Formats: sequence, structure tokens, C-alpha cells
Amino acid sequence: MDDADLSARKHRAANDPAFPARREEAWGRIVAALDGVLVPAGYGLSGTTWSKTSPQGKSAVHLQRNRYGWEVQIVLRFVTPGGEVPDHPDWPGGEDVTLAEFFEATVSDPGTLAFVDVLERPACLDQAVEILREQVLPWFEALHAGG
Repeated sequence: MDDADLSARKHRAANDPAFPARREEAWGRIVAALDGVLVPAGYGLSGTTWSKTSPQGKSAVHLQRNRYGWEVQIVLRFVTPGGEVPDHPDWPGGEDVTLAEFFEATVSDPGTLAFVDVLERPACLDQAVEILREQVLPWFEALHAGG
């Protein structure tokens, strides 16, 4: 979906000399918010990826910046000890999963966070954290339990 308002805000940011510093402020907010939900669940941060390992495999929550510097996407992964994706009916297929996979229909991926949105509309970050806490972590825990 094309978000004209977001496009206009990105255009303003592109012409704002303070945007690089504001982008890093948004990045810091995103990292702190994810750290707050993932570390208590046993995940450790290395670089831009939080991960947890069990005998069933390794789960990871990765922050992937887009190449243009406007947004970051939360990418989820689980690999078995053999390096394969889980053979599980709830696994949507492919290696990487986004937060959009947790909904039957979405207008956009709630895990794709525009830096300008994080600063101007913090509820988008709150929504991503809630999805991680309420849906992703229990899903990962079931995979770690072998269920």
C-alpha cells in the first residue's frame, strides 16, 4: 500500500539536516523496546540480532535496515540444529518470517518501522512490541519445546 503521508514525511526528512541524528534516535528507541521484551525471555543481543538456542534449534529476531535508511524491518527466523527451517504446521514456509505472517490479512507489515513513524507515532513501535510479546515469543517457545 502506498502511504502518501509517510512518503511526504520521508521527503521532509530527506531535506532535514537533523534527520541522520533523529534516525539514530529512532533506532535506539527500537533497540531498547525490543531489548525490553526479548532479554527477559532469554534472548541475547549480538549486533542487530537477538537469539535464543535450545536443543530444538535457534530462534532469532533480527532488525534489518532498509538500504535507503528510511525504515527497519523485524525479521524472524528459527532453524533446527541441522540448519533447516522447522517441519511444523505453523511455520509459514521460507527462512524468514515477518510480523505480517501473524495475521490473515494486513494492510502493511507492522514489523516494518519507518524511523519517522517511531519518532512521530510511537504507537507503531508499541504495536510491534505487543505482537512480539503476545504472539511471536509464545510461538518461538512452542518451537523450542518441540511442539
